[in-house]
Amino acid sequence: MSNALTVPTSLEEIVQRFDVTTEPFTEHDVASALRTASGALNEPSEAEGHGAWAEYLAFALATGQHQNPWNSYFGPMGSGVDGAGNTVYFPDIVGTSSEAITHWANRTRTLKHPFLRARYADLAWEMSGPIGKRKRDPEDARIAVDSYLDAIPRMAEEHEHFQFAIRALDLAVLIGDAERTERARKKLMDVHRGLMKSHSRTWWYTVDRLLDDKKAGVTDDERAELVADLESIIAMRSNSGDPANCDPHEAQSAAERLVPYYRRLSKHDDARRLHMAVAEAFEQFASNADPMLAAALLQTATDEYRNAGSKEDRDRTRILMQKQIGAAGENLQSFEHKIEITKDDMEKFLDLVVVDDIGESFVRIAREFMLKRPHLEDQVQKTLKEAPLMAHITQMIYADDRVAAKIGGVDEDSFGRLFHQAKLAFQFERPWLVQAFQRLFEKHAVVPQHFAGWANRHGLFDDMSLLVEGTSAWAREDHVKAAHVLVPQVERALRKIADELGVPVTKAHPTVPGTSVAIGMGEILYHQKVADALGRDATLHFQALYADPRGMNLRNEIAHGLMEGDQFHWHLGNLIVHSILMLGLWKEFGQIGKKREG
Repeated sequence: MSNALTVPTSLEEIVQRFDVTTEPFTEHDVASALRTASGALNEPSEAEGHGAWAEYLAFALATGQHQNPWNSYFGPMGSGVDGAGNTVYFPDIVGTSSEAITHWANRTRTLKHPFLRARYADLAWEMSGPIGKRKRDPEDARIAVDSYLDAIPRMAEEHEHFQFAIRALDLAVLIGDAERTERARKKLMDVHRGLMKSHSRTWWYTVDRLLDDKKAGVTDDERAELVADLESIIAMRSNSGDPANCDPHEAQSAAERLVPYYRRLSKHDDARRLHMAVAEAFEQFASNADPMLAAALLQTATDEYRNAGSKEDRDRTRILMQKQIGAAGENLQSFEHKIEITKDDMEKFLDLVVVDDIGESFVRIAREFMLKRPHLEDQVQKTLKEAPLMAHITQMIYADDRVAAKIGGVDEDSFGRLFHQAKLAFQFERPWLVQAFQRLFEKHAVVPQHFAGWANRHGLFDDMSLLVEGTSAWAREDHVKAAHVLVPQVERALRKIADELGVPVTKAHPTVPGTSVAIGMGEILYHQKVADALGRDATLHFQALYADPRGMNLRNEIAHGLMEGDQFHWHLGNLIVHSILMLGLWKEFGQIGKKREG
């Protein structure tokens, strides 16, 4: 196959049109126009096919939104699973002509619009290895730095301003260009000052990039300015006397960045002061919340008082929290909803699952994305007709150094096949679940404490601090932390359920006589009493997600350090948080199952 590349005339006209426009545009605008033009090509030659793809790919690739199989700044927008269970990416660079790198490098030297120049130059620099299989040219990085900085005034959205400034700074530092590093850092500070003046809530990008930086040449005055900005955010957002601006979550976010800084400087009194300010803000905020949310908010207040070393306040708010937990459980109701999804109509689906009542929305999301065992069983049986050969072949699931699981044919191992089908179902949920969560945040302005409070509807947690920590990490897309914090909390909750059902939750230590150990998630979920209480659907869901080697087996994969960093992506976090929502309905799920079987 030839690597020759020719851009069809219709696509060239699009690029040239964007190059001279004075109106703001984004990579999505360019990608959409190029995709339409590519689809309209009539029997393009091989070279034209390569050229059309190179142009579309240049603007279809995303930055930091998805798991990235290429370990590059640019990655796919999404992914899915094909019929053989293999992960496929959208778009994928596989098959891209190596001449695309040369083409992108030429583009940046012939076009005038700074955004286009920045995009093409960065692509030529970043993808030289993954696509071109060659060394990177530092001149591409230099052009990208200059063009990103020049493009900032022409971009409409504030997130583009700090994103471009940070990318320019990262590239300048990477190539060791001191002059460009200083220019990019100053531009980022200018962007930051604009955000502070408008009270934008995206200030944290600059703080995270510069406060502790040792390579970008941050001056003492700039660092002092960032510290002062954090102090002002905490003061404004923790002021309960100003309801319009009070936001304890933003105050906590600023304090989480400033407290470690103060501790490194041995300014322990300042660190304590910030913990107290955040604690008081959350306590005040809880006084106006419903019991479920108030309990979770008071958990955060309790943790902050503890961090401040105020034992009296910690104990006081813990007592208040326990009272709110009790109040939240007084009027629990059982919910059941049947929703038929029209997969061609995302908006209709979102209107069905995210409704005006936040509690009802939690119920619908938890129910809608929970695996339905009868449906999966039907899918397994259909494979006998639709794919008879695959239905009868034994499948081996391999890990790095072992056979992790074995799944027999449908006739002999229908239960094992159920887990294979469940893994596929988890993957097919990707676009629907992420949109449901996004709509939930947009419609109800939910915060991590909402998720923690909901998970604790039935009093499974005496201490919700780790739930709040984990869901906070998920909300800010720290999926490594979210998974490592939340998965043990799911196991903890399931152990509490088992204990309430009279199931022994400890067993004799296998090697140390006279001592006991806690039972694991697998033992819990495969105990008949627990399975009966949860119902068939919820039990299978937890088993497939966490505890069975034929499923995703997250609990063991994480606990034994068997997962790589790039496996902790956004969909994994969404599945875990969804299971947190399921915990808030565990009693209702069992009741629903009994009604169905009856």
